[in-house]
Amino acid sequence: MNKKFKILTILGSPHEKRSNTRAFVEDFVEELQDVGLDLEHDIISLGRKIVKPCIGCWNCTKGNPCPLADDDLDEIKNAMIACDMLILASPVYTNQVTAQMKALCDRLFTWCHIYPLLGKYSLSVVTTGNDGHKETAEFLEKMLATYGTCSFGSILSIGGFTPGFFPWRKESRNKYKKFAGIVANIILQQKMPKSRSIQRKMFRTMKNKMSGIHSVNSMVHGVTENQPHPSKLRVSIMRFFFRKMKLTETQLDKWANLLSFELAWWRDRGWLRAKSLEQLAGMPVPKGFHIKERLLGHDK
Repeated sequence: MNKKFKILTILGSPHEKRSNTRAFVEDFVEELQDVGLDLEHDIISLGRKIVKPCIGCWNCTKGNPCPLADDDLDEIKNAMIACDMLILASPVYTNQVTAQMKALCDRLFTWCHIYPLLGKYSLSVVTTGNDGHKETAEFLEKMLATYGTCSFGSILSIGGFTPGFFPWRKESRNKYKKFAGIVANIILQQKMPKSRSIQRKMFRTMKNKMSGIHSVNSMVHGVTENQPHPSKLRVSIMRFFFRKMKLTETQLDKWANLLSFELAWWRDRGWLRAKSLEQLAGMPVPKGFHIKERLLGHDK
């Protein structure tokens, strides 16, 4: 590898320097370096950033500016786009991620539908006093899958009780020493970890969702040039469903324009024709499609 490998950790803990989760991440990254991975590691501590809670206005799904844009979200987005590997790290707070991490995930709602970080490496990190780690790791892994990353999975540590009290830190580091070597070697060989079931599941979910919206949009507005025609069976089922629901034209029009930003992304990338995540990932970025500008809301 000719350049330093960029790892970005987004830390959900509000405690920053006293965070057991931060210590666990730093230990793991040091192990990656010890194996020979030439890297630079940046940590964004959400406890020191302002990410306002989502207000559910749906502006982002229409490609319109977020009314909460005067916070630190764009800074975080830029860092996520620039990294080679994303680590989402959170302690367990009441059987889930912290409020700070959840606020970020909610504000990245559109990103959950468009694989914005397609092909990047990722990892989830969770610490807990004694419970809730499985549910928390499952949530973070789902987020990483929707962002299009190739995850190495989760590393978990039980025994991080209160801020700065991490008596099993050494044991946690030793537990994942071998795994760090595996991760580093995969990266050094420029290979990818094996696809995970959550990635395949999320592809099926997103493909069905986008194909459904594309079908309704095509029924209302006509099929867009160079886009696939919805299957006749799907259209007939939808028409039957709409009659049963007694939808008005206004309601049908609203349905047709749901997630218009995300639908445009899928259409412009040619992804509606993809039959698998592997096929989707192998499609080249079309000429004139500016990923970063669209993700930051500047390509309208």
